[in-house]
Amino acid sequence: MRTTILNDGILLIDKPVGKTSNQVIQIIKKKLGINKIGHAGTLDPLATGLLVVLLNNGTKISDYLLTADKGYDVTMKLFIKTDSGDITGKIIEEITPFKMKRKIIKKAFESFNGFIYEQYPPKYSAIKVSGKKLYEYARAEQEVQITPRTVTIQSIKFKSYNHVTQTIQFSVICSKGTYVRSLVEDIAYKMGILATVQQLTRVQSGNFKLADAVKVEDVSHNDIISMYDALFINKQPLLMYHYDEEIRQGKPIVIINHSDPNIFIIDKHKNVLAIYKHIGKHVYACQRGLWSNEQGPTLISKGEKY
Repeated sequence: MRTTILNDGILLIDKPVGKTSNQVIQIIKKKLGINKIGHAGTLDPLATGLLVVLLNNGTKISDYLLTADKGYDVTMKLFIKTDSGDITGKIIEEITPFKMKRKIIKKAFESFNGFIYEQYPPKYSAIKVSGKKLYEYARAEQEVQITPRTVTIQSIKFKSYNHVTQTIQFSVICSKGTYVRSLVEDIAYKMGILATVQQLTRVQSGNFKLADAVKVEDVSHNDIISMYDALFINKQPLLMYHYDEEIRQGKPIVIINHSDPNIFIIDKHKNVLAIYKHIGKHVYACQRGLWSNEQGPTLISKGEKY
């Protein structure tokens, strides 16, 4: 009996410290023989934890996974500020340490709970300004105007304060686009001090959990989550449509009793065939085909871009 190896879908990876997100996905690409690969939200080299890796046709659903809220466990180092916003950077400002009052700490964290605000991204980030990434300006010591972005701190919890190590630990669930490095500096400002990120672990992305992730050195095809399961876990609208050929031809279809702006069409085998967009009066138009005709493992093509 022949077993079909799953190649389209996602992987939940526990990223180690010291590696970039790109380095991690390149290791997986080579190990599993994947053509196209990406991820749904980068992690800095200092950061560890959940990296949602997208494989082959799974890269086509990135927009529907990137919008999910993220959860982090964070350790902030007090009384210093670095150019990068984390402990790996150069110290550019510091103040004499002192023992803080817990009520001041708690009050600062409470002020960010459920808070929507305009956050300035770190200058060492991948946001582009005039076609150039902010960290490229920073490395070249060039000044550039940074525009704030609206972010939402869904919930934040102060966990502990250590006077000896001068650190605070907290957990946070925040919207897409939130920079924890900036959040740490903003919380410190609220307390009247300086701070930078010492440790950061992503513990969730949407409904994906770090507890379900695997180490990059242990990853195998058996760890791939199908596109159907990935979308189902994150509560995306899925609908079985019996006329596969119409979907593969990209024909508009009529769907009654649905008003979702986008629907993922599946067949009876739970294969995700396409994304359909609502265009009015129960009519949905094909936005993107997602089916795969591949069988067995995919070979790496020379010069393939991820």
